[in-house]
Amino acid sequence: MSVRWDAVVDCTRPSIFTSRASPRRVSGEDAGRIQVQVRLFGALASVSAERSIALELPTTSTIADVFAPLCERLGEQFEAGALDDTGRKRRSCRVFVDGVPFESLQAPLCTSAQPTQIEIILLVAPEGG
Repeated sequence: MSVRWDAVVDCTRPSIFTSRASPRRVSGEDAGRIQVQVRLFGALASVSAERSIALELPTTSTIADVFAPLCERLGEQFEAGALDDTGRKRRSCRVFVDGVPFESLQAPLCTSAQPTQIEIILLVAPEGG
């Protein structure tokens, strides 16, 4: 079966590719930590023996804040696959936060679900990447 990824994700809905409505922001003395569970799929799954990685981040974190420890932990192969030379997410890299697709790495993480589930998939050419 051959399904193109862009045929599955509706790229015409702008609300999908922006931050979620009303993420809970915590600042100052109320700032805490959130649990994030990252799962790797596609070509990224082969860069590590770990397919599921637990992280603890500040509640004010963005999706970019998830990539920093992943690049450090998983190395150059992960970073080269997921990010371009300028540090932007590659078009073939898809990020889902609690099942919602995001394009912007600057989108804040919603802290309502504990742990926050993040899926990252790197698509190769036959998959639509």
